[in-house]
Amino acid sequence: MLNSVKESSTRTAVIAGLVDTLITFAALVASQSAVVLADFLKTALEFVAVLLAWLAIRRITRGAGATYDYGIGKLENLSSLAVAALMMLVFLVIVGNAIRGIILPAHIGGIGVYVSLVLQVVYSAINGALWKRAKRAVSSENSPLMAAQAKLFFSKLVGNVFIFGSLIGSLALAHHEWSLYIDPIASLVIAGSILMSALGVLSSSCYDLLDGTLEEADQLKITRELVNNFDRYDMFYGVRSRRSGNHTFIDIFLGFDPDKRVGDVQRESDVIRKSVAAHFPNSVVTIVIGPQDAVAAPAAAAHWGQAHRGSGDEPGAGTESGPPDARSIRAESAPG
Repeated sequence: MLNSVKESSTRTAVIAGLVDTLITFAALVASQSAVVLADFLKTALEFVAVLLAWLAIRRITRGAGATYDYGIGKLENLSSLAVAALMMLVFLVIVGNAIRGIILPAHIGGIGVYVSLVLQVVYSAINGALWKRAKRAVSSENSPLMAAQAKLFFSKLVGNVFIFGSLIGSLALAHHEWSLYIDPIASLVIAGSILMSALGVLSSSCYDLLDGTLEEADQLKITRELVNNFDRYDMFYGVRSRRSGNHTFIDIFLGFDPDKRVGDVQRESDVIRKSVAAHFPNSVVTIVIGPQDAVAAPAAAAHWGQAHRGSGDEPGAGTESGPPDARSIRAESAPG
């Protein structure tokens, strides 16, 4: 359901972006302005970004099949990374053209400038509506792609207002000699906003692609639930977590009393798992019995063995004579 909403929202943005790109190109051809050039490059970049997002969501909606056991959520991060690379390229083009405009300043002119003015007004309203729609999608689930889209549409809205103001300023102050520099300087400001957006997208996408752990606020939620359920387990070894697209994977490594039956361990683990999963929509919480690395495993096994022998049972009498096997009790929480 959420994926279909995301796809519908992004498809609408693709159509609006295509129309915007075509009209902006027409305005560029009929004008002489560094700001209009910057606007066209920015608009074309944003169209490519939204198109990539739409294609990624369509692929994710079809599912991962049997090839990717952990899903293809990282496709969202890869798409965002491609968008960031395009942003950097556009940034360089706009900066180069702005420097040329500062060295060889000229008044803006042509019917395309007035077409661009009308376009900024119309698309301020459109981008504002798309921004609010993307924000609603982000509030429903933690999607890197939709979060990037929300930032993109907000930057487009701000860009529309800024470009409108710079063009009006250049036209209204044309009788002043210094007004020649309004156009190239304004395009540099646009380039700066694109650079800041690109750095933000690069940072978040690379962090998730490198399996960065959850943010501190989310880790505190896990810790709080472990504290609330401290009487359900006997040893705590650690927590591992990562994100893949809009999915969250959490592994909790715990130790249990060796005298407990497997069924009791299962029930206690389910309670812990569900309490943690309640905080993370689209999460996979796994309770793993035993330490999280091979180095600590022998020491843990010795601990289990000594604890069991101390209980008075004879070694080898039944399945509980040694440490529990390293088994996972895993289930996916329902998508939130």
